[in-house]
Amino acid sequence: MNTLPFKELFEAVAKSQRILIVGDGKPDGDSLGSSSAFYLWLKSQDKHTALFCVAPVPKNFQFLDGISDQKNDAEIFNHPWDMVITFDTGSLKHCGILDMLPNIPCKHIIVDIDHHATNELFGSINLVDTKASSTCEMVYRFFEANNVILDDRMATSLLTGLCTDTSHFSNNATNSKAMEAASTCFASGARHTDILKNLVRNKSVSSLKLWGKALERLRHVPEYDLAVTWFKYEDVDGIPGSDEAVEGISNFLSSACSGADTMLVLREKKDGLVKGSLRSIKRDISRFAQQLGGGGHKRASGFAVQGKIEVIDGIPHIIQV
Repeated sequence: MNTLPFKELFEAVAKSQRILIVGDGKPDGDSLGSSSAFYLWLKSQDKHTALFCVAPVPKNFQFLDGISDQKNDAEIFNHPWDMVITFDTGSLKHCGILDMLPNIPCKHIIVDIDHHATNELFGSINLVDTKASSTCEMVYRFFEANNVILDDRMATSLLTGLCTDTSHFSNNATNSKAMEAASTCFASGARHTDILKNLVRNKSVSSLKLWGKALERLRHVPEYDLAVTWFKYEDVDGIPGSDEAVEGISNFLSSACSGADTMLVLREKKDGLVKGSLRSIKRDISRFAQQLGGGGHKRASGFAVQGKIEVIDGIPHIIQV
C-alpha cells in the first residue's frame, strides 16, 4: 500500500494550475463522491478546476457540495488543461472521454484514481488499489498521506462513496481502512443524515412495488450457485425512479440472500439491450462481466448485451434477436 504514488500525485498537482476532474461515465456514489471531494480540495487550493461527466448527475446525489458545478458539454476539452484526473473508472473509454482528450490544445498528464479490478492503468500516474473498498477510500488515503484536513463538505462526499460501495459497511468490500476513513469523515462533520435521506430512505411506493415484483420472480439456480430475477421492459416503462430501484434490488439481494453466492438482476431496455447487474459474496465476477463488454468490481459488476429476456421453465434467458 505504501508504494502507491500519493506523494508523486501531490507534487504533480502542486505544479499544475489547470486541472480537469472527470467522473465515471455511469455516475454513482463512489464516482461522484470521490470526484467532488477532490474538486472541493482543488478549489480550496486556488486551482483553476472543473468537474466533468458525460452523464448528468442523478437526482438523489444532488445534495453533494460542488456537484452542481459538474458539466457534460464536451466543449470543456477545448480548454488548455495541465492535468486530467479520472475517478472510479477502469478505462478512458468507459468514462467516455477517449475521443475528447485530443482536443485539449496543450501538453497534459492523465491521472487515474480507481479501485476496479479491470482497471487498465492508463494514466501517467495511477493511484489504483484493487483491494480498496472504494475510490473514495483511495482519495481519503491520498489526503491522509499528504496531511490534507477534511472539511465537512469533503467528508460528506467521501462518506457517500464509502457507504455506497460497501452497501453501508455490510458487504465484503468493507475493510479496516474504509472504517477508519468513515470514522474520520464523521469526526470532520460529514452529513450522514443527508446520505441516509437521499440514498436509503428515498424509496417511492412505485419503486417498492418493483422490488416486490423482483422478489416474487426470484429463482435459485443451484448448479451455478446463483439467484436471479428480472424486469421486462414493460415492467419499468414510465415508472419514476426505476433505474435506482433496479440497482437497489441488486444491492439488497446481495446483503439479504443467503442461499446463493451470486445475484443477477436482468433488465430489458428500450434500445434492445438487456442489462445485467451482478453481485457476489466470494466470486470475482468482474472478469465474467468484462467478457460481455462490461466490467466493475470483483464483487459488484455489470454488463449489457443485445437481446431480450425469455423465461423458460421459470428461469430467465437472454435471447439474441
